[in-house]
Amino acid sequence: MERMNRYVVEFRAAAGKGEEAIALLHEMKAYFQEVHQKHVDIFYLAFGTPGTFQAMVDFDDLAQLETLSQAIRHDPRYRALSSRARDLAIESSMKTAVYYRV
Repeated sequence: MERMNRYVVEFRAAAGKGEEAIALLHEMKAYFQEVHQKHVDIFYLAFGTPGTFQAMVDFDDLAQLETLSQAIRHDPRYRALSSRARDLAIESSMKTAVYYRV
């Protein structure tokens, strides 16, 4: 089995902002595919706290994740998308994690 790392972002959309969050997540997915050639999987929590989303991106290694992280920090297009996301999310709900395949 090949090694892989998965970066996961989870957040809850503010009340009444679910549809807007879905649209923005699809914009972000298109951005990552177009600009960084990275596929983003988007999920909505079926049971549990309403309005919970996860976005996941896979990397061959942590160096790839760090390279992408550095690139997006300086990209005005990403920063605009990220700012919009912060406006839609409940701040205390934002979580990030990195997993590796075992």
